[in-house]
Amino acid sequence: MKRRILVVDDEVNVRKALSTSLRKAGYDTKEAASGAEAMEQIGQYEPDVMLLDLRMPEMDGMETLRRLKQAKSAQPSVIMMTAYGSANDVMEAMRLGAYDYVQKPFDLTQVKQVVAKALQQPDAGDEEGTMRPSQEEQPDYPGYLVGLSPAMQEVYKLVGKVSMTRATVLIQGESGTGKELIARAIHNNSPRADQPLIPVNCGAIPEKLLESELFGYERGAFTGAVARKPGLFEAANGGTLFLDEVGELTPSLQVKLLRVLQERTLVRLGGVEPIPIDVRIIAATNRDLRERIRQELFREDLYYRLNVVPIQMPPLRERKEDIPLLIRHFLTRFGRETGKEDCFLSPAAVELLNAYHWPGNVRQLENTIERAVVLASGQAILPEHIRVHLEETRQTPDEAKEKRGLQFEDRTMKDIISEVEKEAITRALQREKGNRLRTAKRLGISRSALLYKMEMYEIDVSEE
Repeated sequence: MKRRILVVDDEVNVRKALSTSLRKAGYDTKEAASGAEAMEQIGQYEPDVMLLDLRMPEMDGMETLRRLKQAKSAQPSVIMMTAYGSANDVMEAMRLGAYDYVQKPFDLTQVKQVVAKALQQPDAGDEEGTMRPSQEEQPDYPGYLVGLSPAMQEVYKLVGKVSMTRATVLIQGESGTGKELIARAIHNNSPRADQPLIPVNCGAIPEKLLESELFGYERGAFTGAVARKPGLFEAANGGTLFLDEVGELTPSLQVKLLRVLQERTLVRLGGVEPIPIDVRIIAATNRDLRERIRQELFREDLYYRLNVVPIQMPPLRERKEDIPLLIRHFLTRFGRETGKEDCFLSPAAVELLNAYHWPGNVRQLENTIERAVVLASGQAILPEHIRVHLEETRQTPDEAKEKRGLQFEDRTMKDIISEVEKEAITRALQREKGNRLRTAKRLGISRSALLYKMEMYEIDVSEE
């Protein structure tokens, strides 16, 4: 028996093209020109897959999807289609239970591949395999979740799928890619949205203070603990705790976090009674945790507890098609804040921004546009308003090589090696917050050798 596909789109040419292509691929197809017509046909036709356009008059695709998930009729796998999608649209569609999301103009081969994958799903057409929303209104996503590149579309899909669960999420990516914004989108689109989301920067707080902040303490637990204080885990009870820079946690804190994840209880410092908690954990890092596991700096069992649902944030250089959208977004925002709503980028300035490699990612682009808007004396933002800022971070490999060559001229090999070694030890100590043992492991030398070289080079980095 042929698998049935219902094509729903108010544009007749799109319906015909899809239907013809799918029939040639061996499927049985039926068409509907509106959401209302689609709802009438589903009970009789019982499609296995529905291709559903987002933008339609009267009942749009999102409303059709909502009604479909509330209906008692057969539940086809839904593939949303649109030429005007946004981050909110993608995440909302996935949250409501859509199987996938494709953008127009699409390649018919791509559509057939997505349909084939939807039909291979073991839960296709099974209502128990769908996710239902906790509320009807569309959530408000904060920040600049701007971009419709394929890489960001995949991120939005994952956010929509995972938000309705309590699964632990690990967001990985370079600094400035927007990891915290993704964490907030997951929380705001979840059943916990009316409960607190508490962010914690694990790399910015010393170990002892971070331990008491996370787990709380009882009176008398240490000098200065004059009263009981609940920790951030308890403050986030019923909500979400966002652990940013989780790769910076010390081994002892990693053990305690692992216990909380396993047992869903915690013990305050100085306490003995376990306290049950209901907290969703979202963690983020710009470190390669697998490499840190290899270096014995991060627990492998904790990594697998955190990495239940991984989300990889793409760097801006890998989604350059999103740069124009981001530029317009930041121009509007900073133009409104500074009273320069009519400011615009000259073509030469746009070309300069598009050609740049953006090592600081979206955060760097945001800062660059803000600076340019402030510096521009008129409406036009010219290359000179942004070039100096970009040159501060721009350095090609050849330029770096040439710079090193100038630094090493007329110097002995011993002096050069000593300077490089001193800088390497200093940087490693700073990254490990002065911890000698971890620094020695990072550098691949013994602790005694590290202490000897620190004394020889007069390096003084105090341990935090």
